[in-house]
Amino acid sequence: IRGYAEAISDGTATDPVAAARVIGTEAQRLGRLVGDLLDLARLDADGFTFAFQVIPVAEVVNEVAEGFRPTAEAAEVALHLAPVVPGTTARIDPGRLGQCVANLMENGLRYATSQLWVEAHPGTDGGAVVTVTDDGPGIAAADLPRVFERLYADERRPTRGPTPGSAGGSGLGLAIVRELLAAMGGHVRAESPARPDGTGARFVLSLPPPLPTTTISPPATPES
Repeated sequence: IRGYAEAISDGTATDPVAAARVIGTEAQRLGRLVGDLLDLARLDADGFTFAFQVIPVAEVVNEVAEGFRPTAEAAEVALHLAPVVPGTTARIDPGRLGQCVANLMENGLRYATSQLWVEAHPGTDGGAVVTVTDDGPGIAAADLPRVFERLYADERRPTRGPTPGSAGGSGLGLAIVRELLAAMGGHVRAESPARPDGTGARFVLSLPPPLPTTTISPPATPES
């Protein structure tokens, strides 16, 4: 950022428009890194606030995923959203759920070869399950338990760099997903291979069920 800014200021930049574009992209990437670091610091300090609601998970997930369709098309990745399954509900913060899904979408688009699948359906415990699956190179078995660690670098090589219109990730996105889910009573895991041909990775979010309702019986009428 400093180098390109100085080149523009000194008049030595051969293409000031391209230089300004680089500055904008790098500033976005730096802002993303700072934001992710702040999120992790708040999580460490229990400084996050959550607005828990019983929400229709499938609708929220599809709305977030649909927002990535232009990015997926620019990256030549076919985005497949499963039909909404009625009754897919959970008690969770919808904004934080959206943040988790967005982080997984960015990760999936980075590694997908040509296709990305997103699905939400009821869980066996009354909550909900969200999956994001790519057809990329997959994750080595030794890396699966560690992909959610902060700044952990597995052996995968991204299919592409930052997707068009994106400043790229900070290396903290999956760690944030794990810690946000844990703070909201859910959990996340990675599975690989995810496709019948032995490729791909699947990230599975398990969301907590709505709180059971308590029925209060009226007081018994004393016998006369």
